[in-house]
Formats: sequence, C-alpha cells, structure tokens
Amino acid sequence: MDTMHKLFEIAGELKKVSVEFSRLNWAYYTTGYDFGIQAKYSEMTDILKRKDYFDMICKAKDEAKDPLSKRRAELMFKSFEPFHLSDEMNKLDADIRKITNRLSGILNRHRSNIDGTDVTSLRITEILSEDSDRENRKKAYYSRNQVNKPLLEGGFIELVNLRKEYAKLAGAKDFVEYRLEKDGLTPDIFNGWEKTVQDFAPRMKETHAKFAAKYLNDDVVYPWDEAYISGRIAPVTNKVVPMTDYFKYVNGLFSMFGFNISKYNITYDLFSRNNKSEWGYNFPVETAKDSRILANIKDRFHEFGVLLHETGHALHSFLNDPEKIILNQGISGIISEGIANLFGSFLSKPVFYRQFFEDDRQDADAQFSALTEWRKANVFRPVGNIFFDQELYRNEIRSAQDIHSLKAEIERGLYGFEPGDEEPVWGYRIHHTTHPIYLHNYFMGDVTCEMLKKVFTQKEGVKEITDRPEAFGAFLTENVIAPSGSYPYPELFKRIAGEEFSLSFIME
Repeated sequence: MDTMHKLFEIAGELKKVSVEFSRLNWAYYTTGYDFGIQAKYSEMTDILKRKDYFDMICKAKDEAKDPLSKRRAELMFKSFEPFHLSDEMNKLDADIRKITNRLSGILNRHRSNIDGTDVTSLRITEILSEDSDRENRKKAYYSRNQVNKPLLEGGFIELVNLRKEYAKLAGAKDFVEYRLEKDGLTPDIFNGWEKTVQDFAPRMKETHAKFAAKYLNDDVVYPWDEAYISGRIAPVTNKVVPMTDYFKYVNGLFSMFGFNISKYNITYDLFSRNNKSEWGYNFPVETAKDSRILANIKDRFHEFGVLLHETGHALHSFLNDPEKIILNQGISGIISEGIANLFGSFLSKPVFYRQFFEDDRQDADAQFSALTEWRKANVFRPVGNIFFDQELYRNEIRSAQDIHSLKAEIERGLYGFEPGDEEPVWGYRIHHTTHPIYLHNYFMGDVTCEMLKKVFTQKEGVKEITDRPEAFGAFLTENVIAPSGSYPYPELFKRIAGEEFSLSFIME
C-alpha cells in the first residue's frame, strides 16, 4: 500500500470520529446537554497521537512530488504534529479543551437580565433596533456584559494563558501567529490595517454626527445607538414578517443562483429556548451529507440575514467534494465566511427584499439605498473586535481590569472612542472563548466577496452579479469552492483576483 493511500485511510478514520464529535456538539448547543463531548474528543486525540500514523504522514510528506500530494501531506502533518511534540503539550491541549467546553456551556445557558427579568438575545436586539428611549437601549446594550463575570469565574483568563503557553511550547512567537499559521496565514496580512482604520475614522465620525443630529438630537453615536439608527434609516428591516414560510423565501434566493437547497439534507433549529445557544451557527456535520443550522428567530425581516448566512455555509458544505477528505481540511475560514456573508448580504438587495414589500416597493428601495451610506461609514467597525481578539494573546492578562483596559485602549486607538464608566461588553461574543483568532475571517470574507463581485462583473460585462445569477453561481462553484482546499487563502485570492489581498476592495 503506497503512503498516499494510507494517508486517505487515516483521514477517513479521523473523519468518522469527527462526525460523531460534531453531532455531540450540536446536541450541546441546542439542548445544553453534554452527551460525552470530552470522551469523543479524547477518541480523536488518540488517533492524532498514534506514532505509526505520524511516521507514515512524515514519510508521505517526504515522498510527495506533485502539488496536490504535497498539499495533502502538509495538511495532515499540521493536524498530527502538535500531538507529537511533547507530553506537556498534549496535557495542555486536554486542559484547554476541558475549560473551553465548560465555558461554552456557560455561554449557552446564560440569559441577560434587565430590570429583574431574564431576556433573550432576540429581545435585546429588538430594544437596540426599535426602542426610541436611549436609556433603555443603553441598559439593553450593557446587559450583555453580565456574562463577563461567570466566564471569568469559570476560567476564561486561565484559558487565555494556557493557549499562550501552548503556542510558546509549539515554538510560535505567540498564539496569534500559531493560529494564523495553522490557517495558512501570517500576521503580515494585517500590516497597515491600523493606519487604514485611523485614516478612515474622521469620515466615520462625520457620518455619525450627521445621522446623530437627524435621529438622536445629538452629535455623538454610542454603540447602543448604531442598530437604532439603522432601524430609523430603514424601518422595513424591523417589519414583522411570516417566518413560518422561511424556507420558501430562502430557497427562492438560492435557486436563483442555480442552487436548489431543498434537495440537500439541511436541518434547521430556529426558535429560542432555555439552554440553547443564542448565537447562529452552521454545523457541517459531514461534508455533502449532513449540515445543521442553529439560529434564533422570531418575526422580524432582518432575521432572514442569519438564515441566509448560515444557509450559505450549508450550501458550501454540500458543494464540496466529500471524496476530498484531506483537501477539505484546507478550506480557509475566510472562504467559508465569505460565501456565507455573500448570501447574507442579499437581505438588503431588491431580488430578495422586494417580495416582502410588494405594496410599497419604491419606499423600500429608498430606505435600503439610504442605508448604504450608514453601512459604508461603519465598514471598519469589525476591526476593533479583531484586534481585541488578537491582543488578548499579546498582552499580559491577569485580571478582568486588564481585559477591560485593553478593550478601551483598542477602541480609543482605532476610532478615537472614549470608554464609558460601565464594564465593557466583550464576553457575550462567543468566539473569544470557543474560536479564538477567528473573527478576522468574517471581515476578510467581506473583502473577498467584493473582490469576487468585481472580478465577475468585469468578466461578464454586467453591473451586478444578479444580472447573471446562474452564471455567478457557476463562477463561485468552479473558481472558489472547487479549488479552495487546494491552496492557502492568500494564494487562492491572488489566483482569482490577479493581485494580493488588499482592503482596497472593500473601500471601492
């Protein structure tokens, strides 16, 4: 048996356990019950720790000649290598997983409390986007910081410091570099971001002042005002709509691009309940066979945004080749989130929203058009969270105050925002706990979407990708999804765009 064939056998064995692990995580996030996540993770690590497997992978890596064989061997090597460096690292990995699992349980079960009443994230969103009382919005916004304390008590700082220790033992400069390297990136890709955001900040402040004067009778926009202003600019986004027919509308959009999602095995769990995570997720349990969507919706039009985004993830899973077991491991999170963001963005496009506002299309068109200026002014708001996510691992974190000071320093340095007296909001964003150094994938995914739109429209000689939707669906499948596991993200981006990754695509 040649080494590459053995590589596929090892990958298949690992995949089988990974599928079972993903199903257990789905149960944990949707019900709050842990049916043996840690034991199943140990089963996975037992495979990853096998010396005979690692020796075979190293042999395959040395023998690989063609680019795809080299890519497969490298991806498998990256998966197995951390478990063959030292017993100390293996123990750290187990400790990190244990704390992460415990904290994700805290996040899933937590509900914020406003004036003595537990509230869902949906209710907080309603207040932030619809309540005209600024103090009510502020109270709702800061109710999100209530999860900080249980996270800290549950070991969040210990988790951060264990990850730092693990990266150091792995020989990386820091945990940020360690995680990026695993994803085929280097810290250099963020060079120039800080200055770009700082140079853009005056434009953001100018636009904020304009809308604050119009909708707030003030000249300052605070975080608890941002969703409200969006809602005032485009009230249709908060319109009550019949969510029972959600699939008809979602499938209608995807079918326009040539993707009939009704033929795929996609499970939706959409309504809020106790012990269920309040975030939106896609669980790609098994490539092209089983994809599950967790979301929390009620009855507002804007809630279709999360359904379109997560269904974009599910579609991506079903368009991948299940036989590419190893190469699929190399698909960048940027590509995954970019495709999901692309479909999520159709919430504010006429091809999707007009079917809900048949009686007053012109007014809906005007509202969404007006919303464009506001959104462009806030295009770099995600960068603050990305930098915070990274700087947690580049600074000494010993107390809650260290975290809060770091958060304030980043907001001040990037945007010139001065912190308030209240404890900052950070812990509710689950990525800091369960998926560290991941938030950049969403923003870079948006940049990638803008690049794809530009490349396609220039190639086809059209103004919008919706001018030739089925052709764009084919372009996405052939040029992005099919080859995405075969190349590291920077190389794939350059192959499609003809140039290096740049923030300029999102600023055009």
